[in-house]
Amino acid sequence: MKNYNIFTPETAPSETKETLQALTEKIGFLPNVFAVMGETPGALNGFVALNQSFGSTTLSATEREIVQIAASVENRGAYCVAGHTSFAKKQGVSDEIVKSARTRNSICNPKLAALQKFTQSVTIKRGNLDAGELEEFIAAGYIQSQAIEVTLGICVKMFSNLMDNIFKFPLDDEFAEYVWDPKSIAGSPEFASKAA
Repeated sequence: MKNYNIFTPETAPSETKETLQALTEKIGFLPNVFAVMGETPGALNGFVALNQSFGSTTLSATEREIVQIAASVENRGAYCVAGHTSFAKKQGVSDEIVKSARTRNSICNPKLAALQKFTQSVTIKRGNLDAGELEEFIAAGYIQSQAIEVTLGICVKMFSNLMDNIFKFPLDDEFAEYVWDPKSIAGSPEFASKAA
C-alpha cells in the first residue's frame, strides 16, 4: 500500500512550493526524496539546510559522495545509493571509487579508503568507535574537524535512508540505471549481521 504523496511544486502545500521549485531548478528535476518531504515544511527545510551545510564543508565533492554512499550502504538506503551514484558520476568521481563505495570494497586510494572505513564505522557503531579508529582517520591525512563534517554527512543520509526504508518511495527515472540492492553485498558476514 502506498502511504505517502509525491508532490510537485504545483501540487505541494503552499509552505513548501517555493522550496520544491528551487530544488527542481537547481537539480534539473525533483528527486522523490524531496517530493515526499514536500508534505512537511519542517522536515523539508531541515533536510535542505543539512544538505547545504554538508555541501559547504572542507571535504571535496569526491569525499562527500564517498561519505553519502558509504553511509547509505550501511543503512541499506537503496534509493540514496542510486541517487548518490548518479550525483557522484556527474561530479567526475571515478568509477572505481563509486563501485568500491557501493560494494563495501576498500577504495584503492589510502586516504579515501580511510574516509570510507571511518564512515562505515561511525554509521554501524553509532559513533561508539573502537580505540584508535579516530586516530587512524586522522593519521590518513584528515583533521579532527573533518571527523565532525563526516558525522554531519552521515546524519544527512541517516534521515533520507530512514525515510526510504520506511516509505520505499520509487526510484526516479534519472537514477534508474544506478539501482542498488542491499542483497548484492549480503554475502559479507559483517554486513549481514549488522543489517539484520
